[in-house]
Amino acid sequence: MDLTAQLALTLNNKVFANPRRIALLKQIANTGSLNQGAKLAGISYKAAWDAVNDMNTAMAQPVVHSEKGGKGGGGAKLTEFGERLLKVYSLTEQVQGMALAALLDDSISMNTLLDVMAHFSLNTSARNQLSGVIRHIASRGINDLIHVELACGQQVKVSITHASSEHLALAEGKPVLLLCKAPAVDLVPDTAPEACDSRNHLRGTLVEKTVLGDKTELALDIGGGDTVYSVMDAQQAESLCLQQSYQACFLASQTIIASMN
Repeated sequence: MDLTAQLALTLNNKVFANPRRIALLKQIANTGSLNQGAKLAGISYKAAWDAVNDMNTAMAQPVVHSEKGGKGGGGAKLTEFGERLLKVYSLTEQVQGMALAALLDDSISMNTLLDVMAHFSLNTSARNQLSGVIRHIASRGINDLIHVELACGQQVKVSITHASSEHLALAEGKPVLLLCKAPAVDLVPDTAPEACDSRNHLRGTLVEKTVLGDKTELALDIGGGDTVYSVMDAQQAESLCLQQSYQACFLASQTIIASMN
């Protein structure tokens, strides 16, 4: 299915920028001419002039700066604001494209924009990427202990400096993304006691074991559509059985938190 959307920016219920006008601005930037830009954009000179005049007068900052010339106009170039408009329009189109792709893929979480952005554009070396909502922030001197609730209802504790909390503008109720490398995660029996307050314990079912040389990658389904991955010594992981319950354990200090301000 080829699902598309046409992006239009409006101002006071009037069109300010749409695909036709953006195409014109791109050609003006390429040619330095309103006349040539109109031809390459496939519209008449009058329609191009009207569009540019409309955009230039709609806001306090003009989009195109023109120099008078003969018939057909003289030189023309985008203002700094016009160049930023093209960049913003392009970025917005990319986000729109991600949202449409997510609509057609029910495996993608759409609870927040951060979920969608992370799926399509966030590439990290961290095998574990979990989205959640901050439920509590406990100040511990120079560090803060952030309690994040996942979709399954379980919570992850993240230890970061108070300065980092302020920089990320963290607050209760804010959606965040958690990153943790698989080698930092151990699987222990579900009945094992929780060791300390600075260590996370996520309960789930072992659904996959992949032996890679002297290491084994383990996948623990913790519910809510989330899976936690662990890489352990093959000998240590040999006794772990598929479809059995375990705890994924990792330190709060080994988890990275990301947010959108």
